[in-house]
Amino acid sequence: MAKVAELSPKAKEVLEVLTNSDTALTLADIKELVDGVNSSHLTALKNRGLVNADKIEKEVVTVAKRTVNIYAVTPTPEVE
Repeated sequence: MAKVAELSPKAKEVLEVLTNSDTALTLADIKELVDGVNSSHLTALKNRGLVNADKIEKEVVTVAKRTVNIYAVTPTPEVE
């Protein structure tokens, strides 16, 4: 039987946050509560059967960069 690696301290911290939470949390919610969390911590918990993951649809505000024009008055040469 293959040896299962021990959970990282961060994964254990995430599990504690989820255990103490009254509701299910998204990764974004967890990132607000625990610094340095990423999806691999949740994947490790899911692969060990400690948490479950369900797909939901959530509205989020996004920021996108766009190329736009910027306008300024062209200086005119002074006429004497």
